[in-house]
Amino acid sequence: MLVKIMPVIVHIGYPKTATTWLQKRYFPNIKNFNYISFLEVNKLFIDTDFFTFNAQNTRMELLANSKDGNLLLSSEFITTAINAHWHHGYYSAGVAQKIHATFPDATIVVFIRRQQSLICSAYQQYLKNGGTYGFRRWLYSGDVFCSEHLYYDRMVEFYDNLFGEKQVRVYFYEDFKEDSNGFLTSLNNDLGLVVDMNSISLKPENVGLRRMIIPLLFLVNHFYKKPIGLKRYIIHVPGMTSVGKGIYKFINPLPLFRNFLSEDKMLKPKDKLKLHDFYSESNRRLANRVGLERLNHHGYYL
Repeated sequence: MLVKIMPVIVHIGYPKTATTWLQKRYFPNIKNFNYISFLEVNKLFIDTDFFTFNAQNTRMELLANSKDGNLLLSSEFITTAINAHWHHGYYSAGVAQKIHATFPDATIVVFIRRQQSLICSAYQQYLKNGGTYGFRRWLYSGDVFCSEHLYYDRMVEFYDNLFGEKQVRVYFYEDFKEDSNGFLTSLNNDLGLVVDMNSISLKPENVGLRRMIIPLLFLVNHFYKKPIGLKRYIIHVPGMTSVGKGIYKFINPLPLFRNFLSEDKMLKPKDKLKLHDFYSESNRRLANRVGLERLNHHGYYL
């Protein structure tokens, strides 16, 4: 069977949709595309001034390191930096225009996730990275998390208008979670990827936090300064960053510390109502693009 090759694929996120797993375990093992990591993508497309950006030079730089011209670029920061309110989410339109100027025929890959689920995962990531805000302050204050950055319909429509709807592929994180092997097989066929599936580990890169770990992380996080959005700290104690990482790496896996923090435990009924009111209209607009039944099946607010 002939495989249709798409010379440039750009995976733009969203964050918390298995992006770390894709970038560490999957994309590097694709045999017929040269994988460009998020660090390089960020340097070329995000950390560059929009007015002085040179698409031709960027294209030549990337193709110079490619054996056959087939490139796969990946960075979830293209859509939004989920724990930095002021950061990339407000620049995402400009970043999209840079990508289009560089590779106008690229295939854009977008992964989405139920907003309520993504929010709970993002907050746990905030704590792992040293955050000190309580969940509702993080969610509602606007200091760290920006709710509107998860209006998926706006991002998809913007890329559709730039690249054309046929070049923008929207995938559900929930499909990946329900049947990883089946999803990846479908993804490979859809994008023309050649991967030795036997060499791929499906072990998650990021796991959630156990409930009894949260107070310990809160305590430790108050004793070091780290640029994770906004946080409050009492005093910076050298070495405490490593302590925080150690809690997650070595203590969090222990069953002794009870169940993992779940979406139902984090979101109270009034939170769910607020999020429903905030995202349902956007998701209904998105349904015109991806299908109402699929959104409903996966529990998106409608």
